[in-house]
Amino acid sequence: LADGEIVGAEALLRRRMPSGVVQIAARFLPLAEATGLLVEMGRRVVDRACAAAAEWQSVRRGSWVTVNLSSRQLEDPALTGWVQAVLTRHALDPRLLVFDIPEVVVAHAALDGGPRLQHMRELADLGVRIAVDDVGTGPPAPTYLPSVPVSILKIDGRFVRGLSNGNGQLVEAMVDLARELGLTPLGEGIEEAEQAEALRALGCELGQGYLIGRAGSPEAIAARLRL
Repeated sequence: LADGEIVGAEALLRRRMPSGVVQIAARFLPLAEATGLLVEMGRRVVDRACAAAAEWQSVRRGSWVTVNLSSRQLEDPALTGWVQAVLTRHALDPRLLVFDIPEVVVAHAALDGGPRLQHMRELADLGVRIAVDDVGTGPPAPTYLPSVPVSILKIDGRFVRGLSNGNGQLVEAMVDLARELGLTPLGEGIEEAEQAEALRALGCELGQGYLIGRAGSPEAIAARLRL
């Protein structure tokens, strides 16, 4: 946010219907999870996202990609192995892959200490970074953060939108917490210049949202990285 540099992109899954209408993920992911298709779909998304990130390195080295990871995917016994295989196949630095995991999933994994926490630790051991998504919507962060290997705190867009009304105390607290723990704060859902400026003033390092860029193909992202 300090200089406007594009440092990465988030992978978004869409479904194109026979009619040509494009559905957002919220419309079909619940069905994919209920039918057991979610894990395989998730693997394909990670593979395509890593392929794109590998291509971006020729344009701007260090550009990274984030991919959403659900609780079901985090429980997959083969998770670490196939992530390693994808990174090797595309010769991608593990640090350039970031998994977004919802705060409520991260918190529950930390508290129950089961396979989900173990898989997060294994991913971190590979060098993959983990971002806590939608921070502010789950349990208080200090109750779970010390036991999970996360790198980025993504402040939920609902709190970022509140910055337009001068309601910045909670966002400021989240940014300060990230700093204290040595994590990178990221503001989600930035739609107005005033929100970006408020985040900058609070010391938030990164941001994402429609103000910065809308969804596009990997080629379109590469074109932006060339600027």
